[in-house]
Amino acid sequence: MGKRALIATFLTTAFVVLAAGAQNADEKIWGGVYTAAQAERGKAQFAISCERCHGADLGGAPATTSGAAPSLKGARFTNSWDNKTVYDLYTKIRDTMPPNFGTTLTDENKLDVVAFLLESNSYPAGSEELKIDSELLDGITFLRKGAPRPTNIPNFSVVQVVGCLAQGPGQTWVLNHSSAPAPSRDQPSTAAQLKAATSQPLGDETFRLVSVSRFKPDLHNGQKVEAKGLLYREGAENRINVTVMESVAPACAVQ
Repeated sequence: MGKRALIATFLTTAFVVLAAGAQNADEKIWGGVYTAAQAERGKAQFAISCERCHGADLGGAPATTSGAAPSLKGARFTNSWDNKTVYDLYTKIRDTMPPNFGTTLTDENKLDVVAFLLESNSYPAGSEELKIDSELLDGITFLRKGAPRPTNIPNFSVVQVVGCLAQGPGQTWVLNHSSAPAPSRDQPSTAAQLKAATSQPLGDETFRLVSVSRFKPDLHNGQKVEAKGLLYREGAENRINVTVMESVAPACAVQ
């Protein structure tokens, strides 16, 4: 291969890597996670089953004796779902909507409505439809264009961290070299999420782990683990009240 060909190959590879990085920064939702046809089906279902409460313009309705119907478009929608996942939105619609109108929608219909809401809030369409797959939907986060994940997570939020499990003073357990807390849901990770945690870089934080004895931490001493639970920070003390813990690597190599 000639010099020019090598340079061209390098530039092409670099462009692909940069493009992938940009998509990761903006999250999957900005790469197109539904199709225009799916959104069109969802629009038809919305008109039949949702419009009577939320309005043809998705503007919602004020509180009445039967309750309020929130706006499903614009700032109200963005603020409500920011940093949550498409799976959160889908299960909200699947499990609670429409209320008490005798309208029967299949789960597929409701996922089509999710696609319509994405389109209505300017998330771009792509080449593949959303599918009823909890792992897939949970991997799509609502994130404002170009916005980083939040770092000022409030106390008592459910978070996920990955770090090195070690025994601390007074029979306590700590997570050393921990990644920064990331918003999470209080349930065990899927196989794909645990695989991602295995390769997740370590960080420079330390957390005291509370209520961890039921996970038999002595069996995982020195291992790289993923922990989920309620975050609490006060001064120099960082704690996580652990609700889920899994070992993701038999050793914790610190660079």
